[in-house]
Amino acid sequence: TIAEVGSDAFAYKYNDGEEMMEIKSRKKVLASVISFFMGANSAALYAQEVEGTDGEGWLLEEVVVTAQKREQNLQDVPISIMVMDGEKLDKSSFEGISDALNNVGGVNLAPNDTGAGVKVSIRGVSSATELFSGSSAIGYYLDEAPFGFVRSAALPDANAFDLERVEVLRGPQGTLYGANALNGVVRILTKDANLDEVELKARGMVSNTKDGGDNYRGDIALSVPLVSGKLAVRAVLGYSNMSGWIDRPNANVDNANDAEIDSIRIKVNARPVDELDIKFSYWQSRDDRGSFNGSSDGKNNFRFIPEPVSADFDVYNLTFDYSFPTFSLFSASSYIDYTNIGEFDIASGSWVLGHDYNAKAFNQEVRLTSTTEGLWQWSVGGMYRDVEDTLFEPIPDLWASPIDLTDKSQSYAVFGEVTRSMLDETLDLTVGLRYFEDDVSFEERSGGGDASQFRDPVITSESTFDAVTPRAVLTYYPNDDITIYGSYSQGFRSGFEQTGAVKLASPNFPAVEEDKLTNYEFGSKGLLLEGQLRYDVALYYVDWEDIQQNLGVDVGDGVIVSGALNGESASGVGVDVDVNLQMTDNLLLGLVFGWNDLSLDDEVISNNAVLFEKGSRLNKVPEYTAGITADYITDIGIDGYSLRLSGSANYHSELESRSVSAAVSTYAIGDEILNFSLSATLESPDHWQAMLFVDNVGNEDGTVAPGPLGFEYVDTRLRPRTIGLQVQYQL
Repeated sequence: TIAEVGSDAFAYKYNDGEEMMEIKSRKKVLASVISFFMGANSAALYAQEVEGTDGEGWLLEEVVVTAQKREQNLQDVPISIMVMDGEKLDKSSFEGISDALNNVGGVNLAPNDTGAGVKVSIRGVSSATELFSGSSAIGYYLDEAPFGFVRSAALPDANAFDLERVEVLRGPQGTLYGANALNGVVRILTKDANLDEVELKARGMVSNTKDGGDNYRGDIALSVPLVSGKLAVRAVLGYSNMSGWIDRPNANVDNANDAEIDSIRIKVNARPVDELDIKFSYWQSRDDRGSFNGSSDGKNNFRFIPEPVSADFDVYNLTFDYSFPTFSLFSASSYIDYTNIGEFDIASGSWVLGHDYNAKAFNQEVRLTSTTEGLWQWSVGGMYRDVEDTLFEPIPDLWASPIDLTDKSQSYAVFGEVTRSMLDETLDLTVGLRYFEDDVSFEERSGGGDASQFRDPVITSESTFDAVTPRAVLTYYPNDDITIYGSYSQGFRSGFEQTGAVKLASPNFPAVEEDKLTNYEFGSKGLLLEGQLRYDVALYYVDWEDIQQNLGVDVGDGVIVSGALNGESASGVGVDVDVNLQMTDNLLLGLVFGWNDLSLDDEVISNNAVLFEKGSRLNKVPEYTAGITADYITDIGIDGYSLRLSGSANYHSELESRSVSAAVSTYAIGDEILNFSLSATLESPDHWQAMLFVDNVGNEDGTVAPGPLGFEYVDTRLRPRTIGLQVQYQL
């Protein structure tokens, strides 16, 4: 029996007599090409040579994901999900995870206005701003460590080298992932240490940026078994030095927005007995930038100081996974220490607003998951989380003492999900529920015109927030190659307290409540044209209630201060499309497309001005995202060497930004961005490859995202055309 290639639902072996040679040749090329595909494609398949009954064959392994907190085939997961293979990310020219995620349909990463970190949007849903305005609307995980803080949504741009895979889940995931998974989750999963063999790989890159300078990057990963089959350690080191390209004439600095990034990752794997897996990891990152990528024309920023910024994190993960005869017991403990420090010139050098933001988060989750085959599958669990955010702003020129505030959160949740298979396992019904409760406290020690009127702490407040988020999915499998599903799901974010300025003006002004998003979705994924076309399509409707927004808050007696509150609802339909098409044995094409019509259901008034008209889109989220890729691979007739030619084009529609100052509504809009990349890769038959690449081929310099208050000279730009060489070696 000859199974059709391309399906990631099963593993296939080709060893059928007369047709073996023709099929082997065709499948080998396809496996190689598909395995390269990532970013703009739904999944990367893995291929390895195996020995069949006639002495040779090819095996295409299934793509296994853990999106639903159990190992499953990607094809069977009733979620709109994209998977990026870590080995293919190693071979890319991406600076970090954000470059890869911007190739995913329906996903956009807007750079932080202060220059370090990113703000993620999925299907038009994102937080109001990156810092100090509420937590992220999108879950973001480094292994089992969730980046979700009390008042800020800035997320790190992690190193993309030596990862197992990246999973992007589109749509609310509140039942299994809890707070911050309002409309999606990004999971960055690192490679385990190899318990049996030594592994070594390294890569180096040199490039040059137009209007900038030379760039350098180097990464190395080494895995060593300490006790064969029982204990191993993996170490990953990375360093990147990227030139700036934006000059600051008033500060006498050329190429001011340079960046120096280094990272260290250590992972220890232990298997003392066959039933128990233990993993400990530590991930350190230091991201220092001369300034953010903001300018008036792609080249000049006329601020009067350099505005340096840094974003650092230390992440610790510890997991235990014990397999009983019918279920597994899993425990995940994590600790995050995140810091964002920067300066911002908002008065021509005479007033420098500095910030020192630090967040510490401990997370503990325990869950039980069924492991036997049968008509019932289930999982239950609970979690506890303790977070503390601190913000220090040294601005003595305006206040007698600096701003000094602390937010704390202690939350817990219980959750469960069960699946029942019916009709000869062609129909699955899944239902799940999560209960969440969060105790939030706030204290602020800040200065004013007369320091004597303030106490320490000057303001304290406490609130409790809770949420119940259900999920229901009906999944139909008409055959082994097609999955069809309909789902109802909810996601949520916890609330937070008002700032001291609001509390001083109105002590009884309420806290910002949790917001909740409900999603109705119909989707299908599978294989057509005898396995030559793979698709993943989802149509959805979103209803987002009590949106957390930054507004001018009327605290009474005509006093209006800047604050946060729950605004109007937003709703709309959307679609995600991922398609891979094998045109020939050597050519593979990919397409991703995302569109959402998420818009406000009513106008929003801020500071006595209309901030958002009814039907407006929210800040810094695109309506359209799209990408196309083409990969051609061929033997060059020299001792097994091959040449791969790759090209991609990625697009997102303009991002809008609205704010209110002095009762005047300010509106700014970015540009439509179309970014082309090209590469040519020479691959040896054994250990190494060399890639010539050109990123931003068209030297796109439009406004990726408008700056705060619409000031043109802080609009964020893409890195200009960059040409480089990358060499990789793998033992």
